[in-house]
Amino acid sequence: MKKVSIVALVLAILMTVSLFGCSAPAESSAPAASDSAAPTADDSSAPAADGSAAPAESLDASKVSDAVKGKRLAVAHISIYDEWCKAVYDELMVQAPEMGFSEVNIQDGDINAETQQKQVEDFINQQYDMILIDPVSPDGIQPTLDKAEAAGIPVIAFDSGTDWEDLVSHIAWDHAQTGVLTGEYVADYAKENLGGKLRVGVLAMLDAPHTSIRSEKFKETIEKELGKENIEYVFDQDFGKTRESAANIVTNNIAKPVDIIWAAVGNAAFGAKSALETAGVTGPKIVVAGDWGAEPFNAINDGDPYYMMCVAVPPANIVETTLDTAKKYFEGDTDIPKEQNIELGIVDKNNISEYMKYVQ
Repeated sequence: MKKVSIVALVLAILMTVSLFGCSAPAESSAPAASDSAAPTADDSSAPAADGSAAPAESLDASKVSDAVKGKRLAVAHISIYDEWCKAVYDELMVQAPEMGFSEVNIQDGDINAETQQKQVEDFINQQYDMILIDPVSPDGIQPTLDKAEAAGIPVIAFDSGTDWEDLVSHIAWDHAQTGVLTGEYVADYAKENLGGKLRVGVLAMLDAPHTSIRSEKFKETIEKELGKENIEYVFDQDFGKTRESAANIVTNNIAKPVDIIWAAVGNAAFGAKSALETAGVTGPKIVVAGDWGAEPFNAINDGDPYYMMCVAVPPANIVETTLDTAKKYFEGDTDIPKEQNIELGIVDKNNISEYMKYVQ
């Protein structure tokens, strides 16, 4: 198993500019520990050469708690396949050492339940102080989490959740609400521009419950707002996770008129966009239930003829809340909420200027 210690902190910081300057590949992976850059002499916050944590006095004192000194975090990430998930990885690599945690080991589950279960079992065997998990299978992971509980290792879920009753907390964004927000946005667009009628293509992502519910709520919302009789589903398919598969679905339906293409995530959106561009089709607009980073923000800011809007949540916020919850747990806080939601935001031409600060 590849182990990512905080020696990779400096690399993560140095890579941030390039990572946010272009889209992450459809199937990317976490950088290995061997890729780590050596700390510079004037970098007082860099990890020591032997991989140990930087001394607390060299960090931001307002963020560091004595309760987390020496604590080792293990992170079972659902995937690092798109820019948002990769940005979560980057934020964990930066924020955890800043708060005083001695190690953060992040593993890519690759949206594979068996892979993630094995990773969590390895974390348990290595006796990490806490496990942070974005579950691939909310139900399937529970027996493995039972083993963590038996070993005395607390667990916090972020992003996708699980009904496992012994979670310290679940920090997420309301994925059902992303479907509602995009549905209301599309319904308003149809009323204002299409006479209240809509021809829509749906690129769903059904492998994970938190993305599956986005398309479910989107369809419920547009049907409520416009009436089923006024909606034609030109296609409604699970695109999997790659841009190529999304592009293939759109290409296979390219002869059919469509007003809106709804995408569960950014990879689906940009796969659809490439198919439309290749075919020279004009007119369809793309809305996305969850996207983040330079690629979508630049598209909106530049007035892309296809990419119209996305629902976004800053990765830094979900990581900050997750790590702050971990800190509170180690400090002995007994009033940690079981559910914590991060605020959502619609990003389109009307407010894109507020998000361009995240493009580096």
